[in-house]
Amino acid sequence: MNLKKLLSQAYSSAYDLNIRNIETALKLTGPHNSLMDVGCWDGKWTRHWAKITGAKKVFGIEPVKSAAMQSRSRGVTTYIMPADKNKWPIPSNSIDCIVSNQVIEHLTDLDRFFAESVRALAPGGIIVTSTNNLSSLHNIASIIMGWAPFDLANSSYHSSSIGNPFSLHNNDEKCGEPTWTHKCVYTAYWLNRWQMSYGLKPVKTFGAGLYPFPAGLGKIFPRYAAFITTVCQKQK
Repeated sequence: MNLKKLLSQAYSSAYDLNIRNIETALKLTGPHNSLMDVGCWDGKWTRHWAKITGAKKVFGIEPVKSAAMQSRSRGVTTYIMPADKNKWPIPSNSIDCIVSNQVIEHLTDLDRFFAESVRALAPGGIIVTSTNNLSSLHNIASIIMGWAPFDLANSSYHSSSIGNPFSLHNNDEKCGEPTWTHKCVYTAYWLNRWQMSYGLKPVKTFGAGLYPFPAGLGKIFPRYAAFITTVCQKQK
């Protein structure tokens, strides 16, 4: 079995655990009457998050129109717009829970994202942010070798594999959408400090994946996990 296949299997296991971490975060902090999924794509996972939290009012933000229309067809009130460019069409202090899974690494203005999240959240509201981890073992190893971190090899729309010879993508493979490129990847510490600067209190950080080891070790060592999920609360 070659290295890329091993990495692909490790990625799948880590991603599955990451989804379970988000589910755990929502169960621990719920129930929530209203939920907004930022970067909701086609709304499939949005409905899943809503079911877990018991949310009756379900909103989404999605920049890709074709995906946003599918989300609307699933009963999600979906706004077609980027999450980091303009004011969200959501009343202030109106959302109990915000979820973003594999989204912030695609944004160019994280200040706008957190400013709008805090504005939209009701006092005591929860934000669950899941993303790739810059300080994961495989990214650290890549940097030591002088390569691009695995999670930034798809930084160009023209190629999904720039600067890392072991990227899971091919050099001539384009990103499916310009919005799929990664702009920046964060560590849990870095992300928490950014959240705190907007008045969000860190509650819990989950980890998933620790390549090349079993995915569950990421829960024990989230600082070096492949994926991180931070849970923060807006102060009342």
